[in-house]
Amino acid sequence: MSSQPRTAANPLVGFVAASERRRVLVALGVPLLFLLAVELAANLGVLPLVLAAGLAAYLYARPTARATLAAGAAGTGLLLLSLFLLQVYSTVAGGSTEPLAGTVARLSGWVLLGTALLALGAWLSGAGRRGE
Repeated sequence: MSSQPRTAANPLVGFVAASERRRVLVALGVPLLFLLAVELAANLGVLPLVLAAGLAAYLYARPTARATLAAGAAGTGLLLLSLFLLQVYSTVAGGSTEPLAGTVARLSGWVLLGTALLALGAWLSGAGRRGE
């Protein structure tokens, strides 16, 4: 009998853990999706590229497939929340003509997605530890 509990994430973790190539594809694919999504939504210059490169390096350094998937979800969520706060600060401090409520409403999807990804990352990282 397996010592790991059965969770909904086990098939995905097993698929990624099957080969190092798949783990590297996740480590490169998640930051690429983050970069594309942020670039399509906002014009932040080179910042998303730097953040995506840092996220890719962080994900590549994770020792297991579960840790890579958990860090990918949580890291992307944290970056989205950080970029939301940066945009709100930029609106207030930069003297934008857009009202603060308009900025928050426009970027509310980043907050919702970022929070959901943080929760998913926490669940993925804790799902393998239950029962130990």
